[in-house]
Amino acid sequence: MTDETFRLIAAYTGVGAIGGALLSLLVILTVAFSRVAQIEELISAAGTSAQRHQKVWGNAPFGRLMRSSSVFTFLVFRAAPFDHLKRSAAQIGDVSANLPLRLWLWGLVPPLSLFGCCSIFVLIGLFFS
Repeated sequence: MTDETFRLIAAYTGVGAIGGALLSLLVILTVAFSRVAQIEELISAAGTSAQRHQKVWGNAPFGRLMRSSSVFTFLVFRAAPFDHLKRSAAQIGDVSANLPLRLWLWGLVPPLSLFGCCSIFVLIGLFFS
């Protein structure tokens, strides 16, 4: 494989990563947000930041992205095997809340694909610099 062919494949991969990131962002802002709101209702407990995020960020597109990121952080920290991360998740919401698998996946997969596509784009950008 020549250097030019490798550069062409990398360029198409970068364009695909941009497309994947935009698609993930669109899914987060539209379809997945109703599930994120359900997760927030299930994990909201008195004195947790999940209730404050609803009031502070609202339902504007940037607010939806921030609230989705908060729920994503909660889900990742709650599943982590370290106690200090579980304590951080307890500040966001109720760690003992029972979440159905379908809601858990809606809160985890779209942000993870957005972050993954953005990471691929950055790596491709570093390759071309």
